[in-house]
Amino acid sequence: MPNHRKPIRVMLVDCRPLVLKGLHDLINARKPRMEVSGEASTYTNALDLADQLHPNVILFSFFPDALNPLEVVAGLARSAETKVLVLKGLYEAVPFVQAIEAGARGIVLAEDPTESIIQAIIKAHHHNSGLDRAWVGGLSGYAASVHTPLRCNLERAKQARLTLRERELIRAIVGDPSAKYVSIAGRLGISEHTVHNHLSNIYQKLDLINRIDLLMYALKHGLINNEEPPKSIRGERD
Repeated sequence: MPNHRKPIRVMLVDCRPLVLKGLHDLINARKPRMEVSGEASTYTNALDLADQLHPNVILFSFFPDALNPLEVVAGLARSAETKVLVLKGLYEAVPFVQAIEAGARGIVLAEDPTESIIQAIIKAHHHNSGLDRAWVGGLSGYAASVHTPLRCNLERAKQARLTLRERELIRAIVGDPSAKYVSIAGRLGISEHTVHNHLSNIYQKLDLINRIDLLMYALKHGLINNEEPPKSIRGERD
């Protein structure tokens, strides 16, 4: 069992000073729950620091370097006490499937709300199972390979709590995963603030963390193909 009284030690791996500074401030603002234990701007330094510091969670970015990033992820993930989360920008190409196979516990979208990054760190640290995140670059093929009929009553119960508006929002996001929230809001005729509120409710109802989780979940469970909502939410709009 993890000791919740000890801070989660987070190591940062990125070649951009501004990104490192932003993540450093974000994480250290959550003391004593978590703190930055080290920062690396090259993959060689990352491997050396990880051996010295034994961090609980590593936020790892892909960038040009002499070492292969997937091999570095595999090296960092060898330690049972260390969980690797890949941090990617919305338009950055990251081989997400290979990263998960190499040992990464998840992929965190940099453009998501800062609290989503914090929650991803907490969940990665306190859960032994992999988070199995994925991103849009190959989600269609991934979904085709893992999709099975929904059998779990728990998942049915979760989905039955979704309102019609929340289902519309899910379809809009999966239909255009790279769309900005303001664009989605315009198409649905609601404010961007309302979009964020609905997303927060969706994450809570489906036990998800962020937009990447939602894409993965919707495709894996065929949620966007369920045009007929459960009886419990028919007639409910917002």
